[in-house]
Amino acid sequence: MLISKYQTLKLYDNLVKLALKGAQDLPNNICSFFESENHYEACVIFKLNQDNSLKVIGKSGNVKRAYEINSVFDCPACKSLTVKPTSFNFSTQPGCELEATDYVMYEGCLFINLNESGSVLVKLAKKTPFTQNEKEELEILAGLLQNIFKIWLGNGQNNNSSLSKLISDISHELRTPTNSIMGFASLLNEDNLSPSQAEYVNTLKENAYNHLSLLNDLIDLAKFESNQAKELKVSVNYKHFITEIIKSFQDKFPLKEIDFINLFEGDFPEIFKIDTQKLRYILINLINYSIRLTEKGKITLTSTLENQNKLHIKLSDSSEGLSSVKVKEFFQPFAIFDLAKYKFGNITGLGLTLAKKYVELLNGEIDIYSAPGKGTTYNLKLGVDVMNPIETQLSSLPKPGKKNRVLVIEDDYATSKLLSNYLNKWGYEPVIVNSAEQTLNSIEKENFLAILLDIVLPDSNGFDLMKRIRSHPNSKRTPVIVCSIEAEEQKAFLMGAVEYFVKPIQYNFLVEVLQSYKLKRDSNILIVDDDVPTLNLIKEAVQQAGFTPIAEPVSAKVMELIEDKELDLAIVDLEMPTMNGFELIKAIKENPKFSKLPIVIYTGKENYKEDLKEIDGLFEHLLEKRSSNIEDLADTVTAMINKFDEPASPEEVAKEKDKDTVKILLAEDYKHSQIIVTRLLKKNNFNHIVVVENGAEALEQVKKQKFDLILMDMQMPVMNGFEAMEKIRMIPEYKETPIIALTAFAMKGDREKCLDAGATDYIPKPIDSQEFVNRVKHYTENAVTLA
Repeated sequence: MLISKYQTLKLYDNLVKLALKGAQDLPNNICSFFESENHYEACVIFKLNQDNSLKVIGKSGNVKRAYEINSVFDCPACKSLTVKPTSFNFSTQPGCELEATDYVMYEGCLFINLNESGSVLVKLAKKTPFTQNEKEELEILAGLLQNIFKIWLGNGQNNNSSLSKLISDISHELRTPTNSIMGFASLLNEDNLSPSQAEYVNTLKENAYNHLSLLNDLIDLAKFESNQAKELKVSVNYKHFITEIIKSFQDKFPLKEIDFINLFEGDFPEIFKIDTQKLRYILINLINYSIRLTEKGKITLTSTLENQNKLHIKLSDSSEGLSSVKVKEFFQPFAIFDLAKYKFGNITGLGLTLAKKYVELLNGEIDIYSAPGKGTTYNLKLGVDVMNPIETQLSSLPKPGKKNRVLVIEDDYATSKLLSNYLNKWGYEPVIVNSAEQTLNSIEKENFLAILLDIVLPDSNGFDLMKRIRSHPNSKRTPVIVCSIEAEEQKAFLMGAVEYFVKPIQYNFLVEVLQSYKLKRDSNILIVDDDVPTLNLIKEAVQQAGFTPIAEPVSAKVMELIEDKELDLAIVDLEMPTMNGFELIKAIKENPKFSKLPIVIYTGKENYKEDLKEIDGLFEHLLEKRSSNIEDLADTVTAMINKFDEPASPEEVAKEKDKDTVKILLAEDYKHSQIIVTRLLKKNNFNHIVVVENGAEALEQVKKQKFDLILMDMQMPVMNGFEAMEKIRMIPEYKETPIIALTAFAMKGDREKCLDAGATDYIPKPIDSQEFVNRVKHYTENAVTLA
């Protein structure tokens, strides 16, 4: 505990130092301080403008995407806090229009009066209600932050604003004659010049262009000093974006013996959001310098997406490398501008300085590793916004213009509201209807830019409605996007949107669902269907997903085929000749080896209900081929898989006395995470798992029986993971028991906090399956050995 308090003081001291420097990123650091030291999920800091509007000056990584730095908002409820004469004021009033996150959270506003320096508003979000103790702690923090903000605004903002204005004014004055020089030089080039004259003019143009670039860099640096620099995120296909940059260098690069290698590691979403203009500037400057320092060899750019919100770009070259002195000076103005003899690309002495500023603005960091004779490596990490599936789907809509009305067919109010918010934000005008009748009436009256369709409606089948939309003259050519929207517990955001084709059934959807539930990559799936095109379609989808299909069109050959095989799942058509599906299922189940094999019946048979009595209890679920309701298929497969992943009851685990049995306690309040972790454990033969939903229940269970490993989520209601671990460690028999801390929204310093609270190890969410299993095996092997 003493170490934890010392760490807090150290972080506060760092904030004071940043304030004294007038550092631009101080508000972001304060937001990180609230998250890491006070366990808040999200934090946004606003500065109150003279017109009482609120300008974003700082934010944490988990806030809504709309809260870009320097963006302006308005909230009557927040304004009411500022009229009180107190130095600080905290409120959790429900009328606040500024929600910090997209999640359902408890939120509060902390107003801090800075007197002549103005005022700031700190918006905080957490999973549990604010307690009286927390409110009192916030008042103490407000007093400390009041002093920090006053120091910061006094040292950084006012002094820099006048200097920045002077730089900006002078730069603009110099830019005009520079543009004239370039223009007249271009006119001269059109005349019949001698070779030497043409060379002089080209040199003149090149130097004028370099001068203009330097002025632009100087203006942008001045924006940073006056806190006017903005992050402008746009949607981008990252792979295409990077490939174009690399290709531009390859096209300009006929003279040097350098190979460019462009790599993408791991899975990349098709589209995510980042400030492409600034990222392009950063990469072009780094690559230009890399080229200057590399006579021959290779330059490699490797991109990796970490934790779904951090882009890692590694640029490495085979140059002679830099000395430690030059590495330290690398981002200083003009420090290595004349270092290389070979001049390539348009580089200014301020380019690297500005590039580093851009990295910091994009919530990132950059490190350089180099040594003489060993080349140079640049590690660049930037914050990105990965678009969720519905955003990706909506991004395919035609761009709004004069015609911007989109018809939204959705009967669920919350979902339609959410879709409307997205569409409004992107410049569309949504028209909401909730039935087939309203849909057709709307289409009759006007032509829409696009149509969003929910597949499940109260008065019509979604696919039938799709056909009617397609047959109407007004909507025959209108793009239709079919959305599958799912609400998670405690969350109000869209989990997915899929564009479906009008078919009786989406075959590969079955495999997608199985894959999402972590079926082993080598799982054997038996598929039996006498309709060969259908059989091949399912087989191909299963193969592409990484599973092993065992496909057979002749049902009479199945038993011989599977005699020496291990099966994980079977999909059987009912209506087949010779041996029909009913007879085949009976035969499979009579074999002791397959008595517990989950079987999914897949059928287009009309009158099957009476026949099902013959095999009652022998199959798990039934899927109708003729069903066009995709949700039925998803629900069926999900329910089937979940049936085999239910954790044991605490009483069942307590009865197990075998000394080689590993008992695991999982404390996790989020149901979906419970399922994922339990499934991972069971797939790796850890079958004795007790699941609880908060720290208090975990404490109760450890008093009843001895566990070999505890998996502890840090953010839980009633009692969080930090408090639970401290209390568990006070129990003598649990002083040495391995406890692995699990936490989302991983921030710098989280690992240390968890270890200080009593954790043996720490794994951030989303969980890496292989890493998680390896850690569990490591700690449980030790536990069994000790036993």
